[in-house]
Amino acid sequence: MINSTSASHRLLLVLADRVHTLADPPTAAHAEAILIRDGLIHEVGAADDLAALAPHAELLDLRGSTITPGFTDAHIHLVEWALARAEADLTAATSPDEAANLLVHHLSSRPPTGGWADGQQLQQQQPYNSWTRGRGWNPHRWSEPPTAGILNAIIPDRPVALQSHDMHTLWVNARALELCGIDRDTPDPDGGRIGRTDNGDPTGMLFENACQLVVERIPKPTVDDALRAVLAGQAELHRMGITGIHSFPGIFIPDPEPLAVLERMAVEGTLALRVLQHIPLHELDQAIELGLQSGAGNDWIRIGAVKMFLDGALGSRTAWMLEPYAGTSTCGVKVLPEREFRESVKRAAAAGIATTVHAIGDAAVSLALDVLADPNLECAAIPHRIEHIQCCPVARLGEAGAAGIVCSVQPAHMITDWRPADTHWGERARGAYAFGSLLRGGAVLACGSDAPVEPVDPRLGLYAATTRQDLGGAPEAGWYPEERISIGDVIRGYTRGAAFVAGMEGKQGVIAPGAFADIVAWNTDPFGTGGRDILDLTVARTIVAGVTVYEHVGNQ
Repeated sequence: MINSTSASHRLLLVLADRVHTLADPPTAAHAEAILIRDGLIHEVGAADDLAALAPHAELLDLRGSTITPGFTDAHIHLVEWALARAEADLTAATSPDEAANLLVHHLSSRPPTGGWADGQQLQQQQPYNSWTRGRGWNPHRWSEPPTAGILNAIIPDRPVALQSHDMHTLWVNARALELCGIDRDTPDPDGGRIGRTDNGDPTGMLFENACQLVVERIPKPTVDDALRAVLAGQAELHRMGITGIHSFPGIFIPDPEPLAVLERMAVEGTLALRVLQHIPLHELDQAIELGLQSGAGNDWIRIGAVKMFLDGALGSRTAWMLEPYAGTSTCGVKVLPEREFRESVKRAAAAGIATTVHAIGDAAVSLALDVLADPNLECAAIPHRIEHIQCCPVARLGEAGAAGIVCSVQPAHMITDWRPADTHWGERARGAYAFGSLLRGGAVLACGSDAPVEPVDPRLGLYAATTRQDLGGAPEAGWYPEERISIGDVIRGYTRGAAFVAGMEGKQGVIAPGAFADIVAWNTDPFGTGGRDILDLTVARTIVAGVTVYEHVGNQ
């Protein structure tokens, strides 16, 4: 953590070509300097004026760059993403066989240690890396389905679990199925499905809650494992200009508790991110018993909302839809029963805990809007939020804004999702990633990455939301181009919007007196950048609480 030793009693004058304060009203129309005292913004204005105000201040000359508030990634599975950086990356695979080849290459370059000696041995006795793990494979890029047999051919004796790009499907081998006791007699769990052959045998594909049949048996990382990974991940976030995060519970790596890792970093003085930590639904009772409330904490770690899942994802065709997917009879998967969802929101609100709900399909989004709009279920500290809100009925696009529900969106998803959305949702895709309509309806957008589903790089979000194109420039006119938003609107989603939903308005996401001195210097003014040039933006320096945590050097 940036503590008193490094930031307190320090007066720093930062110069730049331009400072975008994002304050409302602007603290300085054409600011070019920031005066920082004790880790907070003291004044913003003209260089000469601030130099006269503090003639003995230390000078940091960043002229040639443009400064904005530090970005907040409003949706990241912190511990899971950090640990996943060491797993096999299958994103580039265009077929199951290619994914298998990538997995073999990964193992040859990083030979695993430890092994699974006995399927009956307690998972606590097994090291975290005793399973072969990977992620990022995308079935929409494949013409044939993955099967356990493909993995059996390359890794027959060691359990393998490969997470899909959208984090809602697992692809496993026969050894993993055996160790987890999954066979033709295993029933589908509530809110999940086991992929089966025509004769009922498992195919090696597990959807939604069925993934937990495997996840519960995978050895969990220790706090030390997670701590090392998060420290390395924090440096990567700083390189991307990210000074704050909204951290969500892991899905396929649920332990150790992110709070345990973050609190240890804070005690050891290594935490240099502002963190809003959300609570998984299965810990709601414990949180209420402990008296935890949304907004509790300090300047570095605060309690967020309780996270609930209403459905799956587009990639696995498990997002819950009002009508069947095109050419099928399935409407996806309802992960949480409606009655349980309503009761959980009510119970949490009564204890001072807000709700953040994963809702992708139009049926899930509709239910989320219905429940969270109830004024009797409001939380005083922070607003309710819908995560993803990927497919909203067009007629309901204005309801989130009217009800004060924050829309937490991850624009980079659109880069890979627009084609599957057209294929599986058809005309309903008109309400997908409808950022423009949500803003026009008065909604606050909070932008994030959903890492490890997508890279943490916020430039991808800026590009996707402003162009509505994939990285190949398609579709040429933009996908539903009327839903484009300005780069200023997206930047505000990564700054002011993220601060608002965290209950940190005026402290985060702006450069104004009294705000945290969390700032980013860019090589080019992002507000004057568009199209593919957005992807070339470079972070020159990242500063947290007045202390430099990243500086661009050479060809980094």
